[in-house]
Order: sequence, then structure tokens, then C-alpha cells
Amino acid sequence: MIGPVVRQLRQERNLSQEALASSAHVSSGYLSKLERGLYKAPSYEVLNRIAGALSVPTTQLYQAAGLEQLMLASDPAIELIIEHFSATLEGLPKRDREIIAGELRRIIREETADK
Repeated sequence: MIGPVVRQLRQERNLSQEALASSAHVSSGYLSKLERGLYKAPSYEVLNRIAGALSVPTTQLYQAAGLEQLMLASDPAIELIIEHFSATLEGLPKRDREIIAGELRRIIREETADK
């Protein structure tokens, strides 16, 4: 779950929920519910703002929470790249297309993280 990871990082930085919420442009109520596990899969946009406020890469939050599959599926920039290849992949079985798209997402993420 993402909530305990966010709570731990927030506490390590000696931030109150209100301070983090303000920096991340989310309500303190939302952050409280996230940390308690009521929101299990926040949007990429929200998690990106929280990660920025915590000064950690968004990918680190997803990975620490075991939500890599959501990260890979939710980055709009990656989806535009995947769409570019979709016509080429159309003749393949659905399972093969999903595997290739997943690998493309992983490669793009790794390349982006290295920069």
C-alpha cells in the first residue's frame, strides 16, 4: 500500500500532514486518508505532486508500495509513445501486444530515471 510509504517518508522529513498536503496541493484530509490506506491507488498526477513535495522520484513511491504496474500504466507521456507503436503491433495477439507494451513502458521508465 502506498499510504504507509508516504507516511514514513513524511515522518522522516519531519513534516506534518498539513505541511505535506499544502506542498503537494492536496487536502490534509485526502493525505490523512491516503496514509491510513483508504485510498489505495492515487492518480499518477496526485502521487507525482506528493513525491515532489517529499523530494523523491515518483517511481520510488510506486516501487516502495509495490504498485509498479499502476505507475507504468498511468504515465501519460509513456502512453503517447505506446500509441505511436500501436499500429505496428495490431497484427499480434492481444497478450503479445500487452507484453511488448509493458516492456516498452519499463524501458522508457528506466531510461527516464537514469537521466
